[in-house]
Amino acid sequence: MKKADKILYGGVIYTSYDKEAAEAVAIADGEFICVGTLADCEAYIGENTEMKDLSGKLVLPGLIDGHTHPITIAKTIWHVRMPDVTDKEELLATIREHAEKNPKEEVPYFYGECYHAETFGPEGPTKELLDSVISDRPARIQDFTDHACWYNSMAIDMLGVRDNSGHIGSPIGHAEVMRDESGEPTGWVLESGPDGDYGIYEKLGWYPPEGTEEESVGPFLDSLKEKGVICLMDGFTESENVMKLFYDLDKAGKLNMYYQGAAFIGSYDELEEGIANVRSWSEKYSTDHIGINTIKFFVDGTNEMGDSASLEPLKNDPSGTNYGMINATEEEMTKIMVRLNEEKIDLHLHIVCDRAFRVCCNAVENARKICGDEWSIYVTFCHCELVHPDDMARVADLGIMIDWSTHWAGGYFGEAAIEFLGRERWETMYDFTKMIEDGAVVGHSSDVFSYIEAHRANPFMGIQTTATRVDLEDPLDPEKYPGSVRPPSHAKLSVAQQIKGYTYNNAYRMRMLDKTGTIEEGKKANLVVLDKNIFEIPMEEIHTIDPVAVMFEGEYIK
Repeated sequence: MKKADKILYGGVIYTSYDKEAAEAVAIADGEFICVGTLADCEAYIGENTEMKDLSGKLVLPGLIDGHTHPITIAKTIWHVRMPDVTDKEELLATIREHAEKNPKEEVPYFYGECYHAETFGPEGPTKELLDSVISDRPARIQDFTDHACWYNSMAIDMLGVRDNSGHIGSPIGHAEVMRDESGEPTGWVLESGPDGDYGIYEKLGWYPPEGTEEESVGPFLDSLKEKGVICLMDGFTESENVMKLFYDLDKAGKLNMYYQGAAFIGSYDELEEGIANVRSWSEKYSTDHIGINTIKFFVDGTNEMGDSASLEPLKNDPSGTNYGMINATEEEMTKIMVRLNEEKIDLHLHIVCDRAFRVCCNAVENARKICGDEWSIYVTFCHCELVHPDDMARVADLGIMIDWSTHWAGGYFGEAAIEFLGRERWETMYDFTKMIEDGAVVGHSSDVFSYIEAHRANPFMGIQTTATRVDLEDPLDPEKYPGSVRPPSHAKLSVAQQIKGYTYNNAYRMRMLDKTGTIEEGKKANLVVLDKNIFEIPMEEIHTIDPVAVMFEGEYIK
């Protein structure tokens, strides 16, 4: 009989959402070889077995972040992080203050985070306004949602968009430069990723970190592991260099977690390129800890910018003809799914509004009919902020999976979407209760984009927020919303539902249940020991949980 390297006992071991808790586990060669009572595990004691008394502490399976952006975050390590303010004059004063603290000799390109869309309304900010507080160098202030930004005049000139001699690209397509009636760029740009600023970098002769440096991404990965996250899925894998980075970290024994990539496509026409990338990157960089077998596609934009795909005309459009933006037709989405099913490649879709959701539900239904018994891929809808009641039951019926960013549930994005969706629809957002009741697979994630919000990837912060519908840092006005609870209050999810989302459901969606997601004999020994029992402490204290130990494949990484 194989002898245990380690035995952990005397705890409350939450093995899975649907099984009784265990008292002890025995671990050998990085796997659980016994899960049960101490008496069960004692049969595996050898002369070198390490015995660890858990002193009654709660143990969970290793946590999984189902959608985040490690490289996009790593690229922001040089950004100027400013206090979160919404008042226009206070924002301008803050930018001026931080520009003085970070002179151009040290910070040749002032990239500040962040401003809120509601500060400027539907017309957006102007370059002249930013010029008034910083004009000695190019400057960009990032929107809170990371789906827009605000440039000063010098940056606009360096980018070459004033005279159309250049363009702004981004990981999620080409940016939309907002212009006034004369065609002059206003300084407000939608969907401009930091990669699009290369015109500025070239003219300055200065280049920021690419994000694929170990020292840039390391702090974020370490922060995840500190909180018990032993696996993540990349919201989109930006390049082959990203796969190589994780491969090199793993080969050097520095990764100590699982990484699942997702090749990005910006349109239906890029599908074959995306498939080729999945195949090539999988062949070159797959290990026991690294894999890629997913395509990522942005179906619409954001509700806060008014570029999401709505079933109703946007409220701020007096003509009643603006239904927002969608990046693919139902026919194109159906073709994407049928083609990926041929290749056995899964699909991850960015969907925020109800028309995008319905179009994609229709596409799944169409594709399943076309493929018949050959249908085998997993299709995940991420975000799904606004869903029409008629489409709720379709999720489980069609085998669609959901990815929800838990720390958004308390109103993180404020009220900006009300202008486009109306208050009545805004107050129905972020409700997954009916889907869960129907048996849908709902996994959880952080979807953080920069170091200024990286701390919000803490899963315990996310669990508390979705359990209470109150944001810890930016609560809604209690005068409007009693207790700062974001409507609808009935959409709160239980702690148990969320732990299932962070463990079993995410492992299922990522096709990793053979390795992780539960504590069972034969699975990898991934677990997190909590300093407080998440099921017993007050909801308002969940964010204070700080794991005392985290184990990845039988070895302590904390």
